[in-house]
Amino acid sequence: MVRKRNTGTEAKIKVAFTQLLKEKGFDAMTVSDIARIAGINRGTFYMHYMDKFDLRQQLLDNALFDLRRILTDSEASGAAAVPQPGTAARQHPSVLDVISPQSTLAALRYIRNDAAFFDAVTRSGHDMTMYEETKKILRRLLEEKAEAMHIRPALGAIPHEYGTEVVVSSVTSIIWLWVRRGFTESPEEITKYIEINKRMTPLSLLR
Repeated sequence: MVRKRNTGTEAKIKVAFTQLLKEKGFDAMTVSDIARIAGINRGTFYMHYMDKFDLRQQLLDNALFDLRRILTDSEASGAAAVPQPGTAARQHPSVLDVISPQSTLAALRYIRNDAAFFDAVTRSGHDMTMYEETKKILRRLLEEKAEAMHIRPALGAIPHEYGTEVVVSSVTSIIWLWVRRGFTESPEEITKYIEINKRMTPLSLLR
């Protein structure tokens, strides 16, 4: 997937789409609505997108492209140190180390910096596409890096297919709950929760 160049006009269209998604919902909005709020004519809109469905897909694709790029960069630039749970350093590589806390933090900052869009998508009822695609990104990344590290994505006695699902589902669910709650916590706090979650069983987290 090649990320679409974000021009000034496309940025205005995205802002208009985000506003209408929150105010009217996707089904009720029209291209005329989008063009009016963006301050452009319909012809200009159609120079960039085929219709509102194409617009939505491209916006989702762009966000997912960026998230994959950020999560793939294990040395996420500009990521500050993340508070680590008090666990002893492991002697051998683990599947839990495949997605670094620095990359997680960078991805969370990216989401918060575009909070209006992610909030609108989440509240519109169309967020499951992004949720499932984010899981796919994490699963693919986990499997690729685990293979490069010569480890199997398993959790104890759980087969690797199930171990992978546990990891990617829990991380994605924490992120999406954070979005639904209105970004109440900081990206640093959520990163810390994800790191703790990686190393504890679900029941132990409820104590």
